[in-house]
Amino acid sequence: MSIPLKNKNNLKAKIHFAGYSKNIKEINMTKTIATELENNKDSDFLNSLKANEPLKKVLFKAKNVSKTLMSDIVPQMAKAVNSLMVEINSGKKTSLKDWNTIKFLRQHLYNLSSYDRSKDVNSAFEMSITRAIKLAIMMYDNKDEFEVSDDNEVFIMSKVATPMIDVKLKGQKGGSKKQKNTSEELVEVNTGTIDKVYSAKYPTTSRSTQTKDTKINFGSMAVNFEKELEITISSKLKKVTVLKQGEDTRKLDSKYLKLGEIIHHKVNLT
Repeated sequence: MSIPLKNKNNLKAKIHFAGYSKNIKEINMTKTIATELENNKDSDFLNSLKANEPLKKVLFKAKNVSKTLMSDIVPQMAKAVNSLMVEINSGKKTSLKDWNTIKFLRQHLYNLSSYDRSKDVNSAFEMSITRAIKLAIMMYDNKDEFEVSDDNEVFIMSKVATPMIDVKLKGQKGGSKKQKNTSEELVEVNTGTIDKVYSAKYPTTSRSTQTKDTKINFGSMAVNFEKELEITISSKLKKVTVLKQGEDTRKLDSKYLKLGEIIHHKVNLT
């Protein structure tokens, strides 16, 4: 059975392409193997270094300390700060100014620990104190929404920790939608959630950018200028009217005359 010339050419092209693709795959595979061997070589070299052993000990210690700091010490500190706030305001209203703010409480804790950040900054220590204070303030203001267990586990009301939840939609394009969380059950969270919840509970306008503030200032200036201009125009129009009736122009100083000219031009006085 003979094959038409056109089909023969197509067949040759397919065979040629298949061979080309095979060569490309083999080249890529070779490159991958070479890369893996090189990486393994580098890895073997790094793992053979003697300095790794003391470094491992330090890293293990650092990992445990940082984990303990956030998961254990922060909740403990939050309970202690909360008790402090209750005692400060017990019996009668305290006269201490800003006693329930992060700034006040943080400085008090710095003083108690003899921590002077101007001499030696300890970022991890500062972060743990700030986070503990945030949790303590929320525990004080919203007793039913926040709790620290005897085992130093942090619990937050579900709808507070996660205001919106994903609901899966079977058989629908997109697969899920956002829905308001109404659950008031206390759920365990990691301490990293504290910062997010605090920002939502106590929003501040101080985070506005300089550009936004500038726009607000210019807007206020424009409104004030318009009010002052209306008063000025009302006052100066009377003087211009007197001027038109033959009043001595020397009684008006140059500033008034200039303003009168502007007003004359703007309102088309005749």
